[in-house]
Amino acid sequence: MREAQDILACEEKLRTAMIAGDVETLSELIDDDLVFTGPMGNVMTKEEDLEAHRSRVLCIQRLDLFETAFHPLHEIIVVTTKARLEAIYDQNPVSGTFAYTRIWHQDEHGWRISAGHCSRIGDL
Repeated sequence: MREAQDILACEEKLRTAMIAGDVETLSELIDDDLVFTGPMGNVMTKEEDLEAHRSRVLCIQRLDLFETAFHPLHEIIVVTTKARLEAIYDQNPVSGTFAYTRIWHQDEHGWRISAGHCSRIGDL
């Protein structure tokens, strides 16, 4: 499936941009109307997510994805994945295993994330 290959490439581009704090690439991959629920239940917009990277409130050192699956649903693709994460958030170390769900849709800008969710599922 061509879409799965495209999304796999987008997921890797996203992972690399998150680690690098590459706000420009993140902005290209994230829809302007993003709704993202973080592991503490906080709901973030695109600008809030980008600002966390831009200001270095969030600094990701390690983000290893595994058990990634693609679920095509009409005009969108849902990606589920798990990740081993090591980061600094608001000057506090964060590490663990997390489960992510991302909803990708395609528009005139290419594939973009319109919604997502992250839950902590264990320690490293």
